[in-house]
Amino acid sequence: MINVTQFKQLCTDIVSAVAINSYVMGSTYEQGTKKLKDKPGLILVGVYPAYHFDGNVDASRSINEMLLYIVTRQIEGGSDDQEIKQYSDTLEAMIKLKDYLFGTKENTYCQRFPHIDAESLQIDPEYNIFGGYIGYSIKFTC
Repeated sequence: MINVTQFKQLCTDIVSAVAINSYVMGSTYEQGTKKLKDKPGLILVGVYPAYHFDGNVDASRSINEMLLYIVTRQIEGGSDDQEIKQYSDTLEAMIKLKDYLFGTKENTYCQRFPHIDAESLQIDPEYNIFGGYIGYSIKFTC
């Protein structure tokens, strides 16, 4: 199980490893919106991990449920090309994040979650989230 202090350290490490501007952490949409305010650049939003348990009383294991976003402030009234650039930048950062967390044969990153359920991994585009941000989210269990 990853605790909140370990999760904070993970978010700190992601900022430098993925070369994004900063991070905020929260447990709700409202909290994320309040913490983001009008922060510029590419920002990691870490949702505090949720947990569930698998097995029985004699043999159980904890499972982390993780949700992370990489977002940027949406350009109000921007052109399609500007929006495509914003999505492109956030997706590129998200792919670096995925590689950092899970490792690939092509990179030198440390695999942070060796017990990931690969079928649980999902990366989705996000629009107008956290009060005017766009980008991508990644969800997985480990």
